[in-house]
Amino acid sequence: MNICLTNEYFPPHAPGGAEWSTEALARALARHGERVVVVTPNYGAPTLEERDGFRVRRFPFPVKRPAGRAVMPQRVLLNPLFPVWCGLQLALAVRAEGAQVIHAQNKHMLLPGLIARRLTGVPMLLTIRDGSLIDPAPMCLHHGDRRPDDCGVGKLWRECSREYFDLYMRGRRSRLSTKLAFLGGWLDACFKQRFLRRLDALVGVSDGILGIYRRSGLLEGVRRIETIHTIPPLLSPASPERAAAARRAHGLDGRPVVLYVGKLSPGKGTADLTAAAPLVVAAVPDALFVVVGEGATPLPEAPWLRRLGPLPNALVLELYAAADVVAVPSIIPDSLSRVILEAMTAGRPVVGTQIGGTPELVVDGVTGLLVKPHDPVGLARALERLLLDEPFRLRLGEQARRHVEGRFSADLSVDRLLALYREVSDA
Repeated sequence: MNICLTNEYFPPHAPGGAEWSTEALARALARHGERVVVVTPNYGAPTLEERDGFRVRRFPFPVKRPAGRAVMPQRVLLNPLFPVWCGLQLALAVRAEGAQVIHAQNKHMLLPGLIARRLTGVPMLLTIRDGSLIDPAPMCLHHGDRRPDDCGVGKLWRECSREYFDLYMRGRRSRLSTKLAFLGGWLDACFKQRFLRRLDALVGVSDGILGIYRRSGLLEGVRRIETIHTIPPLLSPASPERAAAARRAHGLDGRPVVLYVGKLSPGKGTADLTAAAPLVVAAVPDALFVVVGEGATPLPEAPWLRRLGPLPNALVLELYAAADVVAVPSIIPDSLSRVILEAMTAGRPVVGTQIGGTPELVVDGVTGLLVKPHDPVGLARALERLLLDEPFRLRLGEQARRHVEGRFSADLSVDRLLALYREVSDA
């Protein structure tokens, strides 16, 4: 098939895992023999690029950003001209490439994709990867597994935006500007929700994330809904030789390593991890917590902590070999955590939380361990158990790798996607 993938970001501009997942999907489809083009705004990269068997077309965009994790200002993404301009450019690319299907990879290309669909007649799908179509900062998901029934401007202004300011923005922005930005993002999400039923199909990367949207009442009237898992990374299992090399490269020799990769934020459970770490060190005195990422949550100065800051994705993939255990203590439900996929592909057991799509990856006691969110003591006990029991840890790591290869293989996801593409194209 001739497939157009589109996203508001694409490497080398990659604020999060969605961009690397889109790249992995494009590569997997191309390996299957499909013709793939990725269409995205040009923030300062080559206009046309060929890589790994697929093409990247970057259309003109007036705002530029540095490569890496830099995000576009909210005022740009929420500007009414953004979907109009991107939709027109996407339609031109779809016609030029002769695409048979448009597959948007994140919410900000929902409206541009529907505009392109209207102009070209080419069917359009959207992948849901997180809770940001409920709210860009869904505080309700800190406390439950759905949007509450009384969600509205009053609750948002009195409760949700206040909690968001206290957790994320205090000392960085005024309370009023934070609440106004929070309100703007929420109104934008509510507006986009109305267009979900115009899609030819909606894809969720896990049953867990689709369950949250269903319980929130946002999928009523959507024509076709499918769960199709994220494509796992191209990553070989971590051999003893690779593990030793990675440990030497980062000065980790001789110490049990717990690896955390992601934003340093309340929603990702960073505070729970730093609360659990001293409890782990009390039982495993030479344990070292290695943190990759950046964010507003402060980290303590402690001998058991090594902060590496943000790293390129290629270096992160190499770092899994240096880890004994990977911790993903999220509070907000992860749809299907790319960090967990990467860790399990490398043969590393994960300690995760019992929310979102994580239980679809981490089978408790089989491929890793699950704990309740907001439970630093339970998190510590799970990490201790894996660090102190090497045969158990190695067995879970190997079973994790096999679990990804079996249930989450790229071939399975590609076959299901292609069947869906053909179905909507023939409708």
